[in-house]
Amino acid sequence: MLLPLLLSLGFWQLDRAEEKRSLQLLFKQRQLKGPIEIEQVQPQQDLRYQPIKLRGHYINQKNLLLDNRIYQRRFGYEIITPLQLTGTDQIVLVNRGFLQGDISRRELPAIEAIEGEVELIGEVYVPQSEMMTLAADNASGWPRLIQVLDMDALAKEFGSALFPFSVRIQSPIAGSYEANWVVVNLQPEKHTGYAVQWFAMSATLIIIMVLANTNLWVLLKQRKSQQN
Repeated sequence: MLLPLLLSLGFWQLDRAEEKRSLQLLFKQRQLKGPIEIEQVQPQQDLRYQPIKLRGHYINQKNLLLDNRIYQRRFGYEIITPLQLTGTDQIVLVNRGFLQGDISRRELPAIEAIEGEVELIGEVYVPQSEMMTLAADNASGWPRLIQVLDMDALAKEFGSALFPFSVRIQSPIAGSYEANWVVVNLQPEKHTGYAVQWFAMSATLIIIMVLANTNLWVLLKQRKSQQN
């Protein structure tokens, strides 16, 4: 019963490694092609790691602070500011990066307000899975402390056309903070290493089974000889 489980875990880790390699390849391809204008985005388009150009005005009075971020052993927040695109009513949530916070959580950090029209290049962030919520959001007041980006709820609150994904600032510009994100959260080599461990345990189990059955056969043969 244990052997099929160990083998399935090993093959699952190999599948995960291949998935991470595919994501890395997609990221490199998107970076080589360069950014596109947000107006070029098509419905149902795969936007993972897509560089994109934005132009608009920050809505500085409605900052979001994504809570429970740890970067280089420091506690802080990811600062997300709505950007209203020039000439439209569409809003894009721009992730400006990591800003260190008060570890005692008594005060929220001061967020730099950016006035006037800005132009930036960012990367569309498409979550790979649903994020786990550690606590309830502070649903009122600004700036607002949040645990996850609930795009549906925020779209209703802003009352405008909200771009379906957040955009992470790609290069340091005025108003950006530290980029604390990675392409994949675990390298393919790690998954391959885990697969090797599961397969090694499977091989060990097979050896134990063979030895146990061999010893049992020898014991039965000895008893039969004694009886004769």
